[in-house]
Amino acid sequence: MKNLIKIFIVSISLMLSSNLFAQDASFDEQPLTKQELRAQKRLEKKKEREQKKLIAKQLELIIHENAVRGIDSASFVLEATQVYDRYGNVENVNSNINFVKVVGNKAVFQLGFDGVVGLNGVGGITMEGTISGYEVEKLDNGRVNVKCNVQGPIMMANMSFTMDGEGNFANVKVRAQTENIELSFRGQIQPNNHSSVYEGMKLF
Repeated sequence: MKNLIKIFIVSISLMLSSNLFAQDASFDEQPLTKQELRAQKRLEKKKEREQKKLIAKQLELIIHENAVRGIDSASFVLEATQVYDRYGNVENVNSNINFVKVVGNKAVFQLGFDGVVGLNGVGGITMEGTISGYEVEKLDNGRVNVKCNVQGPIMMANMSFTMDGEGNFANVKVRAQTENIELSFRGQIQPNNHSSVYEGMKLF
């Protein structure tokens, strides 16, 4: 709710400033030449572009702050839109069923493909484990790195998250500790209460 209020305030403030500019211009009742009208339209379009950029920047900042809070509280989901293997092969995937979720000292890793049943019912596999060594590093350029180990009945892996300095796009590399297996996801980090991923059936 607080985030929606922030977005609403930013949008309304910029709209009001735009309206005030238009009202000031309307007080000049002297007719303008064609050249002046063209110049005025160019100026208005420029201001409109600048306002849109400012709104986008403010929203991006809010999204980034939300993601950082989720990371700090160990309560977030990376909703993946792409998955990579260790050789750089990439596959576009459905973010509702491909994710890495962190909830306190628990982590869930899920890989799924549309149209396939799979072991978890969503075309892939779902694994859960306990987190240890959870470390967060914040860089001056806004990037945030997270490292942790995850151990469960069928999951022993190292996870490394790297979130971009703006917005909430991030990569996570999942590397098995006992086998030569490595996968990377890229997607958006969302706080758990903003995420709508579907978790399939776990084997254990």
